[in-house]
Amino acid sequence: MSLVAIATVLSTMHFEGDVSPAGGDYADVEFPVPAGTVEIQISHTDGSDYVILDWGVWGPDGFRGWGGGLTDDVVIGVDQSSRSYLPGPIAPGTWTVAIGKAKVDPVTGGHYSIDVTCRDNATLPVLVKASYAPAVISTERRWYKGDFHVHSTQSGDAMASFDQISTLAKSRGLDFVNVSDHNTTAQHALLAAVQQTTPDFLFLRGVEITTYTGHGNAVGLHDYVDHRLGHAGRSMPDILADVAAQDALFIVNHPKLDLGTTCIGCDWKHQDDIPWDKVAGIELITGNFEIGVQAFVPRVLAMWDDLLNQGFKIAPIGGSDDHTAGTSQGPTASQIGSPTTLVLSDGLSEAAIIDAIRHGRTIVQLRGPDDPFVELTVKRDDGSIAEIGDEVYVAHLDMTAHVTSGHGTYLQVWIDGVKRSQTAVTSDDFTTQIGSSPSASSGAGAAPPPSRYRLQLITDTNQPIVITSHIIVHEIGGADVAGCGCRSGNPTAGLFVVFAIPLVRRRRRSAI
Repeated sequence: MSLVAIATVLSTMHFEGDVSPAGGDYADVEFPVPAGTVEIQISHTDGSDYVILDWGVWGPDGFRGWGGGLTDDVVIGVDQSSRSYLPGPIAPGTWTVAIGKAKVDPVTGGHYSIDVTCRDNATLPVLVKASYAPAVISTERRWYKGDFHVHSTQSGDAMASFDQISTLAKSRGLDFVNVSDHNTTAQHALLAAVQQTTPDFLFLRGVEITTYTGHGNAVGLHDYVDHRLGHAGRSMPDILADVAAQDALFIVNHPKLDLGTTCIGCDWKHQDDIPWDKVAGIELITGNFEIGVQAFVPRVLAMWDDLLNQGFKIAPIGGSDDHTAGTSQGPTASQIGSPTTLVLSDGLSEAAIIDAIRHGRTIVQLRGPDDPFVELTVKRDDGSIAEIGDEVYVAHLDMTAHVTSGHGTYLQVWIDGVKRSQTAVTSDDFTTQIGSSPSASSGAGAAPPPSRYRLQLITDTNQPIVITSHIIVHEIGGADVAGCGCRSGNPTAGLFVVFAIPLVRRRRRSAI
């Protein structure tokens, strides 16, 4: 005869009070936890349809989870916690419910009600977890397809399981996703267990560091980074420093997505007060193409080019911001893979993907994985080939653009953030040579400053659908860089293209 353990309630507590609109974006409510506690249950409410309060919990040993606006009861246990919260030992002493003032009345603020129950036994079933072990899915150097902005049920506002995420992603031809749940690492141990049974697909450890003045994805993050700006003097530079200290990447998400209270804090308000050398990427487009390509992409491109003009190396990224594994409907919905980010990586592993982003080896397919493939290469003077993300020194510019499955589109060459040429793509295997003209390369004088080249593919309605990262070119020996009007006085001087259709050379590796 088996025995069923009966949980004993060790203590119950009720807290209620007002949240002032002044005094920063966070308020703390402390409560005592007695010795012998195995599980803590916390019910909370803001008691209003207008006020929006966020919720998180800290223990004597630090962070235990952040549910944001999730209204479910919080359960924190030794072996299992509810979604968005970390399991682990329950230390007796003073614990804290952290309240975020996501939206409060500017005059009266808001009101909270919290009930806490401490028990000596667990009530939640234990899910399978594992310690993180680096997964190497492939060691082939090629372009891998992924989505850097995907939410699971460990985000308080999401409902996608890991199996649903990987099933949809693989059905769309993706190789990886970055699971970027809001302000928590509760997903990581669960993902580590799922990764062990998913040998053909890579999950990256991610967190969407979600603040009221901007969001950003940390890729490869292993420990929670405090997102509470203003709390105890916390600043965005502090967040970036903590992400860098874990050797993770920071990607600025949807920086021009200003939707007010529909998406609190979605637009990036830290353009002038952060160290941009600690930012590895920026989302050129987030989610739905039809909305984003008109409303947000042009402004993000201008912001990106301005940062690159200042000397920062920031990779272009795309993310779906999918919260439902593709089940959401409506004009604003966007499923995993829309958009897709291509990454030229030495293999399919977290370390290899991170290294490739640091080198700027990315292409964004703004609509999704079925968009055309665009490749940009430069032949060095010794005959070797430089690729997207490289910096090269050449006496004569010999650059090749190749477009696959892009018949009917138009290929643009952008130099230093300025469009320099546009060419019709007349086949599905199309190549264009870009180089220095004889008149430009025959002159003498000091070598010009380097120029950054990227490609952009647009439709016949002038909508961008593919945007590459850059190759940085130093043209040595006094030759002017092809097509740079800032030195020639003519925006198209020195730029010539030669068409070879169809492409007859054998590709050196798979494009996708």
